[in-house]
Amino acid sequence: MGKGFDPVLRGRRRQKGRAACLAHGIPLMSISRASLISTVLFGITLLPQGCRKNTPQSQAGFVRTVSNTSEVASVTKRPDRVPDFSWKDSAGATVSYEAIRGKVTLINFWATWCGPCKKELPALVELNKEYGARGLKIIGVSADRGANIIDDVRAFVRDNGIPYQVVVSNDELEEAFGNIRALPTSFIVNAEGKIVETFVGARDKQCFVQAITTRLK
Repeated sequence: MGKGFDPVLRGRRRQKGRAACLAHGIPLMSISRASLISTVLFGITLLPQGCRKNTPQSQAGFVRTVSNTSEVASVTKRPDRVPDFSWKDSAGATVSYEAIRGKVTLINFWATWCGPCKKELPALVELNKEYGARGLKIIGVSADRGANIIDDVRAFVRDNGIPYQVVVSNDELEEAFGNIRALPTSFIVNAEGKIVETFVGARDKQCFVQAITTRLK
C-alpha cells in the first residue's frame, strides 16, 4: 500500500436520518493529495480501504458469445457532463453513452478479481431487474487488463448472469472519470448527464435504491 494512503476515510451522511452505507473496496494505487482532490470533484461520499490496479492478470479464459460485453472504442471528456464513451454492439455497430442520455444511469467500475466487486454484484443485478422498467440504466465498466481479457470478462459475465451492458475499460476512460483509485467505484448520473453521486467501495442494494429513486421519473 502506497505511502500516505489512509486505509479508511470516513464519509458523511448526505441526508439527515439516512441509513449509513458501509463500504468495502480495494485501492488501485496509493492516493496523493492532488489525486484525492481531483477525485473529490466528482462527488465522492466515502473513500474506504481498497484493490490494487497492478493485480496479476487473470487466467486465460475461453471465448464466450456474450452480446452485452465489449471493449471501449472511444472516450470524449466533457467538462460539464459525464464523459462520453462508445463501444461496439454484437452486430459491430458503435453505441455511445450519449445515445442513452435522458435516463438515470449507474456506472459501476469493477474487476473480475475484485472480491468486494463480486459481493456487490447481486445488488446490481437486482437493481437492473427491478428498476430497469422505470428508466434506470446500468453500465458495468471492467478494469481488468490482459491479453485475453475480453474473453475472460465475457466468460465472467455469462457465468454470473450479468444482464446489463459491460464495457472493458482502458486507462483513458478511467482517467476521464477522475482517475479511478479503488474498486468498485460507482457513479450515479442524472437524466441531464451530470454525476450527482459517487460511491467508492461496495454498497448494498438499499444504498443504491436511496440514491436513484428520487431521481427516477
